[in-house]
Amino acid sequence: MTSLPATPDFARRAQRVLDSNRRGDWTCPSADLYPHQWLWDSCFIAIGLARTDPQRAASEIRSLFRGQWANGMLPNMIFAPGIRDLGSRRIWQSNRHADAPRDVETSCITQPPVPAVASQRVAQALPGPERGAFLVEVFPKLVDYHRWLYRERDLHHRGLVTLIHPWECGLDTTPPWMRELRRMPAPWWLRLALRYRLTRFIRFFRTDTRFTPPQERPTAADGLRMLVLARRIKDHDFELRRLPRASSVLIEDLAFNAFLAVANQSLEAIAGELELAIEPELTVSFRKTEAALEELWDEESGQYYPRNAVTGELIKLPTVATFLPLMAEVPSAERADRLVKLLHDPDRYWTKFPVPSVPTDSRQFDDDRYWKGPTWVNTNWAVIEGLRAIGETDLVDELRRRTLDLVEREGFSEYFSALNGVGFGADDFSWTAALTLDLLEGPAR
Repeated sequence: MTSLPATPDFARRAQRVLDSNRRGDWTCPSADLYPHQWLWDSCFIAIGLARTDPQRAASEIRSLFRGQWANGMLPNMIFAPGIRDLGSRRIWQSNRHADAPRDVETSCITQPPVPAVASQRVAQALPGPERGAFLVEVFPKLVDYHRWLYRERDLHHRGLVTLIHPWECGLDTTPPWMRELRRMPAPWWLRLALRYRLTRFIRFFRTDTRFTPPQERPTAADGLRMLVLARRIKDHDFELRRLPRASSVLIEDLAFNAFLAVANQSLEAIAGELELAIEPELTVSFRKTEAALEELWDEESGQYYPRNAVTGELIKLPTVATFLPLMAEVPSAERADRLVKLLHDPDRYWTKFPVPSVPTDSRQFDDDRYWKGPTWVNTNWAVIEGLRAIGETDLVDELRRRTLDLVEREGFSEYFSALNGVGFGADDFSWTAALTLDLLEGPAR
């Protein structure tokens, strides 16, 4: 597969976005809206940078491990020094936890486990001696992270990791999470605020809506619910085994576990290159994850869904995550064919500017509100990776071309309308720029 035609300065414009958001060894997602370092953002950024500056890409990965806890956990956020963000820091207060690093402040939850995937891509781009040294450096840290995921978030050894907050899943406000969040018992003050519609006054205290219109962001009510949940899990030291089932939101998230299956494969490939062994107990968990993803399939609708970790019931609200098990080549040929047909349905996912985060025939679809329906370049990239894994080369080329055409036309926005292509959220968004660089080059070696 060759590179796609593009205007001469398209890649240069993408690189300028990454340069403007650079903060030393790491890159923030957006200078105004997201000034800190986020886990999966840095992974996607590193994947793109591997195409143009492998050494900087390696530094992006290394910088993530500044925040790794002694127990192996990789936090979804590392706070930037000198940035006033007292609200977020007050939520987490990581310095109170014995396992947290002492020299940086972090969140106390994780995010989709893409570091092994990104590390493998970066290593492929590094010259020989640097490649080996980089992999030797990151491999034990990656193993520690995967150990933590299975030890602390797969308590029943079923192979699926349980998430304790929507901020962990990456696709924060997608309908499955918001439905379960709204079913969570609310404190009296939140019930009062919702009943009398007092949540509209929260906009005066929000920082995200200073930079983007409120209709493009999570609603104030959803935001308050997420803060309530964060406070509850904080009361139990963010430990799954301590959380009360009746007042928590515990989900075996589809997207997260699909990324985990792919990351496990990357970790095994790194171990093979280094001629190192991963302990059998961990590799058994890897195989369980691949098998357990199939438990999230619903035969009637022909889709994958997340699962309520307490009731065991599938949360049958469709999202773009249904295609992500393709990345790990988990679905059978028959199921993969059904997913490809679903993806190409113009009344659901094959919109004018695909792929929407929520299908357009869903009651929850909203083309401009965060994860309620817009097209995101990172999920398009993941769908392309899945299509490539199952040999759908024509569809790979088409979705790749349409994604790049969208970004070239509208700019490096955080997300885009699947209906008219208009960009929303943060401007000059780093993973949009980085994955543009990756998509322009075609498949990694």
